[in-house]
Amino acid sequence: MRDNTFHGPSFIQTGAGSTQYNYLLQPSSRLREPPPAPKVEDWLVDRAEAEQAMAAVCGQEGGAVGITTALEGAGGFGKSTLATVVAASARVRRHFADRVYVFGMGRDVRHRADIAKKVCEAARFITEDTTPFDDPDLAGAHLGRLLDRHPDHRFLLVIDDIWEAEQLAPFLIGGRRCVRLVTTRRPESLPRGARRVRVDAMSEDQARTVLTWELPPLPRETVRGLLAATGRWPLLLRLTNRVIAAQLDAGAEPAMAAHGVLEQLEGKGPAAVDELAPFSHASVLSDVTGVPDSSGVSGLSGVYGRGDSGLGRRLLDDPEQRKRLVRATVEAATGLLPAQGRQRLAELAVFAEDEAVPVPLAAMLWHATSGLGELPARHLCKTLHDLSLLTMDKADGGQLTLHDVIRDYLRHDLGPERVTELHRVLLDAVAATLPPGPRRRAAWWELTDGYLFDHTVDHMMAAGHSGEAETVASDLRWIEARLSRRGPLAPWSDLVRIPAPGARARAQDLARAMHLLEGTQPAHAVRAVLRSRLKPLAAWHDQVTAREHRPGPPALVNAWPPPDLPDPGLRRTLTGHLGEVDAVAIEPGGTWLATGGGHDGSVRLWDSATGRRLATLESPSGRVRAVAIARDGAWLAVGHGDGTVRIWDPATGRNTTTLTGPSRPANAVAIAPDADWLAVGHGDGTVRIWDPATGRNTTTLTGHAGPVVTAEVATNGAWLATTANHDGTVRVWNTATWQCVAAFGRDPWVGSVTIAPDGTWLATTGGTGTVHIWDTESGRVTRTLTDPAGRVVALVIAPDGAWLATTTSNNQRDGTVRIWDPVTGENTARLGCPGWVHTMAVAPDGTWLATGYGDGAVRLWDTGDDRDAPPPTERAGWVNSVAIAPDGTWLATGYVDDENVVRLWDRATGRSIRTLAGHTGRIHALAIAPDGTWLATASADHTVRIWDTRTGRNTVAHTADGGAPHALAIAPDGDWLAVAAHRHIWLHDRATGRTLPVVESPNTLVRALAIAPDGTWLATAGNGDGAVRIWDTATGANTATLTSHRAGWVQAMAFAPNSTWLATTGGDDDHVRVWDRVTGEAVATLNGHSGHVRTVAVHPAGAMLATGGDDGTVRIWDAATGRPLTMMRVDGPVHACTWAQDGRHLAVGGMRGAYLYEFRPGT
Repeated sequence: MRDNTFHGPSFIQTGAGSTQYNYLLQPSSRLREPPPAPKVEDWLVDRAEAEQAMAAVCGQEGGAVGITTALEGAGGFGKSTLATVVAASARVRRHFADRVYVFGMGRDVRHRADIAKKVCEAARFITEDTTPFDDPDLAGAHLGRLLDRHPDHRFLLVIDDIWEAEQLAPFLIGGRRCVRLVTTRRPESLPRGARRVRVDAMSEDQARTVLTWELPPLPRETVRGLLAATGRWPLLLRLTNRVIAAQLDAGAEPAMAAHGVLEQLEGKGPAAVDELAPFSHASVLSDVTGVPDSSGVSGLSGVYGRGDSGLGRRLLDDPEQRKRLVRATVEAATGLLPAQGRQRLAELAVFAEDEAVPVPLAAMLWHATSGLGELPARHLCKTLHDLSLLTMDKADGGQLTLHDVIRDYLRHDLGPERVTELHRVLLDAVAATLPPGPRRRAAWWELTDGYLFDHTVDHMMAAGHSGEAETVASDLRWIEARLSRRGPLAPWSDLVRIPAPGARARAQDLARAMHLLEGTQPAHAVRAVLRSRLKPLAAWHDQVTAREHRPGPPALVNAWPPPDLPDPGLRRTLTGHLGEVDAVAIEPGGTWLATGGGHDGSVRLWDSATGRRLATLESPSGRVRAVAIARDGAWLAVGHGDGTVRIWDPATGRNTTTLTGPSRPANAVAIAPDADWLAVGHGDGTVRIWDPATGRNTTTLTGHAGPVVTAEVATNGAWLATTANHDGTVRVWNTATWQCVAAFGRDPWVGSVTIAPDGTWLATTGGTGTVHIWDTESGRVTRTLTDPAGRVVALVIAPDGAWLATTTSNNQRDGTVRIWDPVTGENTARLGCPGWVHTMAVAPDGTWLATGYGDGAVRLWDTGDDRDAPPPTERAGWVNSVAIAPDGTWLATGYVDDENVVRLWDRATGRSIRTLAGHTGRIHALAIAPDGTWLATASADHTVRIWDTRTGRNTVAHTADGGAPHALAIAPDGDWLAVAAHRHIWLHDRATGRTLPVVESPNTLVRALAIAPDGTWLATAGNGDGAVRIWDTATGANTATLTSHRAGWVQAMAFAPNSTWLATTGGDDDHVRVWDRVTGEAVATLNGHSGHVRTVAVHPAGAMLATGGDDGTVRIWDAATGRPLTMMRVDGPVHACTWAQDGRHLAVGGMRGAYLYEFRPGT
């Protein structure tokens, strides 16, 4: 979503109470004073890795530097600490003139809105900008622009604890002179080209410094033993240092204290070395030092002598040995705790990994387990912090972080039964603090603590309370709270982890609607969108109805069930492409898919289970035509409109190779099973064979007489099949010789080809809705299937060959995927929704398939059941115009489809009253007379018709010779109507039946038309100069001109009831503008839509206006302030909207059908 802040007028009082409009200032990019250097603890030592990182960040003008671990996934090596050292270094701060900014991310920042919030915080911290965003990509682009407004400054952003590439991606946008220093334990989350600094175990000198910090001299042998026992692991070194220091504070003699700690470590740890090395400790020391071990110190004393045998590193390489080192060190530290202190520490392991736990919550747990009060609990937390057993932050009332290394040890020590019991104790303690809900259950949705809000369901499942978890996760109050605070993935995640059929079904209901539940403006409107999608479903109806009857903020509520409810076979919808999706490929494991299309040349990678976008691969090569993924999933190839094919590493997002062929589009790409070659079909009729390793074009195949559109390789790699639309043939090529061994076809037009897994048959599509199944041995057609919807554009075969699926392109209302039995030719199932399907792919296990649509969406479908999609509702179809009768009892909708009809509907029941048929072209506009007895329609068939709403009879009022009429309006008294046909405005007198030209507008096409309440003037707007013109209806004089949208066209227009102001939409700026009719000045700009705004309607009282557009949203605005009151999101573009005279109902028309909402102003 784009920035949804209202940038229109604010109001200021001037003079004698008069009100003027004042534009809000543009977001401020003025830089704040740089923050002070972060504190570096005295015990930190210089590390070579720090020098490498400093050199890296100071040696480049932009880009990223990543600090990660040599042991992937391991913690406690000091990545974050190292980043702090870099940020605080004098060298770095001089280079960046102190403009060094440190931001933490962490595993808990998962949702896109949460990531966007982090990016906005960064913008606010660096500059004075406070612009809010709920989309991280837009927030990142905005941050990049703010940084780029200061080309004289260098910036260093330190982004700590990245877990996913999605968390980092927004920070990488723009900022030409901004360097990003990133810490992560997952190297794959770093961007392509990032310089990497790997943090390993400390050197012996570094480790000794940390171990002995602020301690008196210790025996050399003891120090060597402690270094070995900790594996020179920074986390354990610091912990051991704190244990010895605590002993000294209690009066212990230094050598004895250190030796005692070593003995404690060896009591748990040396077995690791004994098991790892088949030789004695004495022999180790002898090997390292060259002299026998006479130290008298047992165990690990000789592992690190004057050299490095590698044994300590091998300890760290082995996860089991690491666990033993941790046990020894932690037990040494916990021995210094007060009575029951070790038990209280262990109880903290019940909390989620890598999460900050509020101190009051830890105190609540301890009070439940031992009666410990909050004050002594805080004191214990401080003691644990001082011993480095955990980290305590004073912010927000105190938060604890338990290192995952220590947490894992504690959980193992507790044992499964005690951990389960602790989950129950924690839940009981929290429940006691909550108000009661229905049936005496705790009102979990009232939780305010962020940690509990995110992990209550996890704790319930871990406590063995799966039934309660399902009850809570299925409660609409919980779902709405989770949705509002954490986004749509959160409530879905709660449900999907519960292994119960009901929970899975409800999770699927949410998954089907998830793409509609991303950020709304205002934020509370997301609840209205959710209820709109769930209320028609039996499992949710009662809950939604109960919630809708409670007081709440302004909302649009279903008066009719939406016409665009999804097919139950839909898994989820992926959105984000800027245009048609022309290519889909699924990774061989089925865990992710790649989609491409639109006009930005990008390919998006998605998690197939969650629908999360994993990465966006940007390319300057133009529109994406084809995508193919290697069988091992290690790389993918993307064909572009400029003829190039780019090879990408999906793990790093790097474009590793670019294959440059002819300038004609690369329409098809197929990869050999062994990935030794790939075939590219081009628009010049050639098929080029490439070596992906060298980037060399090894062979060019010729023979097709038109653009090659598909290429598919047999499962065994022995042959390749290609098609070219207009030459009507399928050509089969031997991949050993690259000779054409067969060419066959039956239709003059052949589209797709796909090969059965066993290679014994293949299927091709024809131009008349036919699919031919061919025997590959004989070249004969064994069966022909006919899709009733028209030309088949995409075709796939199940991985086991048991079925094939087809999609068509001829009928906008169809969009159906049909499943066929290739043996019997029976159509066994149908899936789909209205829309143009451009491409399709089937998952490796055959349980789901993906379709790419003309609206930029990718939909994932379940293929598991043999069943038909439910028939579309009566109100489904492309509705281009809508009007409500003056008495509000019925409404009319005009359709853009094969039927070209107007339908009348009963408002109360939603049932069809009458269908008005007669036009031979699509309906462009309609209007209902003031008395409701007749209505007028304008059509692409060049006619304007008058219809009797009781009988359905019609007469042709006007035939436009110069072009089809696009707009019409009826005078307030109903005596005449105005019609706009291209640039001409005609007035039709109802009494005489005469139609007279009144004006000729400078607009090349008049799209919008409105008549004054008293009928003395009318307004026109459309293509051309983007102006709104006011015309005197008696004289035809142009009395005023409002300079409107700078892009040169106006899409829609609506006047206030008192005619003092009007609202217009149009151009490419996605804005709605409000104008003073008298002065012609723009007084407000409403921002929020993320696509063309197609319609605007003013509330009968003039207090509000409604807008709708290509982003699928209907938005309600306060006309006086420009404040968004609420919004609704539907599953397709919105083209029309109108208010009922009572101001309570809003009718909406769009690509997916007719909608009717009740507007509730809120309480």
